[in-house]
Amino acid sequence: MQKKTIALVGRPNVGKSTLFNRLSIRKKAIVHDRPGVTRDRKYADAQIGPFEFMVIDTPGLEEAEEGVLEHRMMKQTIEAIIEADLVCLMVDGKIGLLPEDKLFAHFIRKYNKPSILLVNKCDGRFDFAKEYYKLGFDNPVPISAEHGVGMADLYEAIVEKLENDEESHNSISDPIKVDCLQIVVSGRPNAGKSTFINALINDERLLTGPEAGITRESIEIDWHYNGSKIKLIDTAGLRKRSAINESLEKLSTSDTINSIKFANTVILMVDALNPLEQQDLNIANYVIDQGRSLVIVVNKFDLIKSNEKDKFKEEFNYKIETHLPQIKGVPIIYISALNKQQINQVLDQALRIYSLWNKKISTSKLNDWLGFTTEAHPLPLQKGGRRVRIKYMTQTKARPPTFKLFSNNPEKITDSYTRYLVNNLRDAFDLPGVPIRFLFGKTKNPFVKAN
Repeated sequence: MQKKTIALVGRPNVGKSTLFNRLSIRKKAIVHDRPGVTRDRKYADAQIGPFEFMVIDTPGLEEAEEGVLEHRMMKQTIEAIIEADLVCLMVDGKIGLLPEDKLFAHFIRKYNKPSILLVNKCDGRFDFAKEYYKLGFDNPVPISAEHGVGMADLYEAIVEKLENDEESHNSISDPIKVDCLQIVVSGRPNAGKSTFINALINDERLLTGPEAGITRESIEIDWHYNGSKIKLIDTAGLRKRSAINESLEKLSTSDTINSIKFANTVILMVDALNPLEQQDLNIANYVIDQGRSLVIVVNKFDLIKSNEKDKFKEEFNYKIETHLPQIKGVPIIYISALNKQQINQVLDQALRIYSLWNKKISTSKLNDWLGFTTEAHPLPLQKGGRRVRIKYMTQTKARPPTFKLFSNNPEKITDSYTRYLVNNLRDAFDLPGVPIRFLFGKTKNPFVKAN
């Protein structure tokens, strides 16, 4: 079966070669801050999740007169676009849109190929800036090619674009959509991850001990719980990047991060004796950024004195609400893996949060809610007395719940107002503890003639 071909195109220095290297199985491209390093199109066998394909790195798209080097480089990119089954236009999320991006978006659409807009260099949480919708693509995919953020979202976008093709549909096995709940157990070293899994399956399947770092690679265990098929994935502990100096630990860390990217639900195991250190919050934020559902488990709770347990819970819950406000209502379970206390509650909550992660809301209910919510708290007036309005919305996907809202002036919708809408929607439709994504699009003005 012939592999599909995906071309990476865009302006110079937007990160095409960096993404090429991340996706490539063996061959690598030279990466440098200097624009225009890539001058020929470069091919490599690549993989994202279970999907194998051919990726093409291309020279940066630049307008140039015929005969000069930049024009010949442009022809290399055109050949890649013609050859590709899917075109990924990359733009720089730090710099924002430039006129060249708009020009080349129009240029790519002329070839009538399936295409995806990738907003690169989104190292933190991406706020889905409204300007990217001006390029006329579907929902932009925020990624960081350098740090591997957003790879699961990129995978889903590729599947969605190619799934209408019968050959590709049969060749792509989606780890996020298979009929098996994939639960990754993650956390700092020695938090009790392997002990927890052994207690669940009632078998000493995984090696455990007081030494930190016993688990060095992700271990998958197929299991059934209350009629649900589950794949439990034990992972190596994640320490702060500055504390990692051995090459083996670097490989273990990379393996753990890859498991989180393609999980359905992630259990963050926290040590009650060293609760909620910065690294725990870093892991939780990474899980949220990847759009995975999250359950927080505080292990070794039996070692907390009885008269201090209530105070411990109160302080811990407060810290979670303060430091992770973007997933208000995330489940927190206090257990002892060694003594098998409350361990089934963890699976119950994982199944519940997984169901919410898959939740779909009808467009009619969403717009009823939108009308009531925006009327109760309207957006402020702009200059000239014009009010920004959100006309309607719809849910574009689940896993995580993602909504697109259409406004007459989406650029003027503030982050604080977006948070107000997200929190209100979470309460109205009972979506505690799951990441929620809002995308914004611009409604057409019927009084403005199209060019």
